Amino acid sequence: MTGIAALTGQDRFLGKRVLFVTGERAEESAGRAKYALFEAHKADTRRGTRRRRHVDHWRPVHGWTEAEVWAILERWSIQPHSCYRLGWSRASCAACIFSADMHWASLREALPGQFAAVAAHEEAFGTTIARDRRSVVQRADAARPFAMDPAVLAEARDEHWAGPVLLPAGTWRLPIGAYGSPDSGPC
Repeated sequence: MTGIAALTGQDRFLGKRVLFVTGERAEESAGRAKYALFEAHKADTRRGTRRRRHVDHWRPVHGWTEAEVWAILERWSIQPHSCYRLGWSRASCAACIFSADMHWASLREALPGQFAAVAAHEEAFGTTIARDRRSVVQRADAARPFAMDPAVLAEARDEHWAGPVLLPAGTWRLPIGAYGSPDSGPC
């Protein structure tokens, strides 16, 4: 469920003040650079006449560099999300239309159901998501997947993962996906 669907589809947010916090950074793209640091969320209806909900949207790291993000995670020994430890450079990039061939090969290995769904959509619509007209199957076949740690892969597949968020002192490591995926740069 997307953030806006969660906010608009649940009556528990009616008549309440909600702060929606996300991690977009201006450095990530020209489009994200235009985002406001703080604004009314798209689900906000505080000025409406019925079903009023006050929702503000805050992007606390909007002005940060990627290096600053990794530095704060290291400083506080925060476990990076498993996708970064597997090799992806962003949490939302698993099936991104801008993915390199090795990302598709990695997705097919890591999350075969998600990969199959994208491939099925291409087949059903009679078109590919890539401008070069190669299917995700062809693209995955053209590359080798990331070398993924089986324990981290199991963690990524676990829908109810409840592992530690804080790591023991001295054990934090910069994940392989930091500063772009291995051998492919940012997706």
